[in-house]
Amino acid sequence: MMNTKFFAALLVFVSGAVSAQDSLMDILNDGAPVEKQKVFATFKSTYLINAQTNETVKRGTLDFRITHRFGDVAGSSGGVHNFYGFDNASNIRFSFDYGVTDRLQVGIGRSKINENIDASVKYKIMEQVEHGFPLSIVGYANVVCTPKLDLNNEFLDPLNRLSFSYQVIATSKISRYLSLELLPTFVHRNMIHAAVNASNGAAETKDIFSMGIVGRLKMTQSMALIAEYFYTASAFRANNAANPYYMPLGVGIEIETGGHVFQVNLSNGGGIVNQDFISTSSDSWLKGQYKLGFTISRVFGVVR
Repeated sequence: MMNTKFFAALLVFVSGAVSAQDSLMDILNDGAPVEKQKVFATFKSTYLINAQTNETVKRGTLDFRITHRFGDVAGSSGGVHNFYGFDNASNIRFSFDYGVTDRLQVGIGRSKINENIDASVKYKIMEQVEHGFPLSIVGYANVVCTPKLDLNNEFLDPLNRLSFSYQVIATSKISRYLSLELLPTFVHRNMIHAAVNASNGAAETKDIFSMGIVGRLKMTQSMALIAEYFYTASAFRANNAANPYYMPLGVGIEIETGGHVFQVNLSNGGGIVNQDFISTSSDSWLKGQYKLGFTISRVFGVVR
């Protein structure tokens, strides 16, 4: 009988001790710091319309992309006789981007405009985390070579064929529906044609600074509205009647279907790489000089 009472009392004590320990752990966990998780899928693609996003191709993965721009929808070069731009292909770019690591991406591409061949590198410097650092910071740089025929002896120096662009890409996923991005951009061209803006006397320069503003608004599980705008700081381009310039503005719809990301957009920029659409955007939305474009992306696993 004594042993039975002893074991009964011991069982009650152990049960109480275990219960007290659980309560103590609950109190301690309430004060523990929240585990910081990386924010994923700020954007669904490495590009928006023309703008780079903070996303990179995953390690060992190849992204094959076709970007197409038709002719002007309206204006003097558009309308029904050109089937609202469908009769003309103002620009086409084929590109391959490969993920060296999850943070480092390299790529090559070829565009119709100036027969441009481009090579690029993109690296994630910092990533946005929940309840922590609110931004993703990515560095991007490219070099473009123009291999077209030298009909006017412009490329006697082969370096004149080269141009460069550099970007800092700062993004934030504000909510599960809204993502925003800023892109300070610097473009350098080794060769330019000498010209002066008659209205203010400003000369064309080899260096151009631009600030991109990008947004993505998720509408459904597979569809989002996208938009981008680049403000270019250039006295030569301000109110230049002889060499008109309009800030590149693009809007569109993004559709995700399995391994594909399909984008349909309208933009007044015929160029696709930074050197083309930032430095030489001479078409105006108000004049109907906006172009229908689309992008198809397909991702392949190369290294498992």
